[in-house]
Amino acid sequence: MKKIILLLLLLGGGYFFVSLAQTSHDFQRESEIIEYLEFREVDIKDALRQLAKQYNLNIVFSESVKGLITLRLHNVTVEEALDSIITINGFVYTKKGSVIKVTTPEEVKKESKQTRVFKLYNADASKLKETIKKVLSSEGTIEADERSNSLIITDNPAVISKIESMLPSLDEASKQVLIEARFIETSLGTTEKLGIDWTINAVAKASKRPTTFPFRKWGSDKDMYPVPSYTSEYDSTTGTWSITSDFPAGGEGYFFPTFPHRLGSFPMVGADEFTFGTLDFTQFQAVLDFLKTKTDSKLISSPRIVTMDNKRAEIYIGKARPIPTFEYNSETGEYQITGFEEKIEGVILTVTPQIKKVGDKYYIKLRLKPKVTTFSNETVSFTNLGFEYPLLSERYTDTEVMIEDNQTIVIGGLIETKRTETIHKVPFLGDLPLLGLLFRHKEINPDAKSELIIFVTARVVREDEGPLLAYKSNLITSPPHPFKLNLREITVK
Repeated sequence: MKKIILLLLLLGGGYFFVSLAQTSHDFQRESEIIEYLEFREVDIKDALRQLAKQYNLNIVFSESVKGLITLRLHNVTVEEALDSIITINGFVYTKKGSVIKVTTPEEVKKESKQTRVFKLYNADASKLKETIKKVLSSEGTIEADERSNSLIITDNPAVISKIESMLPSLDEASKQVLIEARFIETSLGTTEKLGIDWTINAVAKASKRPTTFPFRKWGSDKDMYPVPSYTSEYDSTTGTWSITSDFPAGGEGYFFPTFPHRLGSFPMVGADEFTFGTLDFTQFQAVLDFLKTKTDSKLISSPRIVTMDNKRAEIYIGKARPIPTFEYNSETGEYQITGFEEKIEGVILTVTPQIKKVGDKYYIKLRLKPKVTTFSNETVSFTNLGFEYPLLSERYTDTEVMIEDNQTIVIGGLIETKRTETIHKVPFLGDLPLLGLLFRHKEINPDAKSELIIFVTARVVREDEGPLLAYKSNLITSPPHPFKLNLREITVK
């Protein structure tokens, strides 16, 4: 279409109209980048005319818009340049369709208020209401309708226009993340008392040396490193110690708040607790193949869960045990049971994913909070009640890691020592009553060690694969519709 330059003075309304007629797609040029723009003591109306002419914009401004501007801009969008030119002298503007109207705040107040209803499709209207309220003028109002999930906003046209441009990004659909976890328990041999040697069986991308954490009963996020052989340096500027050499895993542990300090016994734990690393798909399969070769390895559970971006997901493997609650009776001078509460024994894995897109690749920052709770053999006795209260042992940490989409986090080092009984017998003969005692024997190992290994794989769910991915991951039991059915594979009997 041929370009037509139009300059029109509307004497009655007192507005100048500057425009270049063009095809409809030209009005999207507000997102174009201006490499350099400079005005020195230029009338604001002339500056607006020049911008409108150069980038095919429709701009209307009143006679009250006047004054000189001086500015210099580098690498800004057309919309940012327009906003700078208009607001530098305290003017405001509104958009209606493809027309930009520039006026003064006083004139805006004289205009009648508008009431608009904005329906939200993803965001919660009640929660978004507090965010939008900060944008309203002193005379504006906002209400949230929970039934229709809509916002009802009354304010001047400038504010309404600003809110209208904000809402698409605020109401954008959140992406989802598929979390797949595998809990594998494997017995440790005599050469693996400190856990599986990951530097031999897989290459962890995190670091060559395992990083573990000190866990006190109130938690900690300070780094802890295993000894025995290491060297350290003291930084007088920061007042902290740092490890300067490599070292083997296992042994006693130290943590460094400001100076080396030895860890104690339970509830302070040693170095062979949590170990973190990342695996890509090939390395993950190699580790699984290695564990399959260990006949004493078993898959405890493999749960899957889908959660929203920045929303917490919790995976729990274990059981709840009823523990009595006590109250002191001042009349009898003794404690009495007043009820029961459930205490969880097992593994709780809390995962909070945060998606970041760089180019065409997705990265996921995972906040991981593994917590292992067991009842120890130590008890507190209440002789008057004839009851023993088991002590609860907890091991937990809180860490954040960044992985690529579909990568796996491996959490190892959860080593447990327990008493095991194994019965060896001759087939059939060992099952005979009485006589079978001659053909079987019991082996008791009071110090059998096992390691719990947790694999966590995170994957961004694409918009077009949500239902199908849920079916393939066993999150739903029937295929999503529509689906193809190959009739030639059906045999009629």
